[in-house]
Amino acid sequence: MPRCGNCDAYVTSDFIRVFGVNDEVHGCPNCSTYRELSGGNGAVRETETELEVGELHV
Repeated sequence: MPRCGNCDAYVTSDFIRVFGVNDEVHGCPNCSTYRELSGGNGAVRETETELEVGELHV
């Protein structure tokens, strides 16, 4: 049964296909807003997002 990698809630395989990557999803409507999910937040772990932001040097 597919589960959210963030909150362990049930998600459908279609949801993972649309909002996830490599058959994994790290956000769902239970723990994220659809705005966050449509921006790609379901495809990456929360710690990966924080690291990427912290590593940006302008």
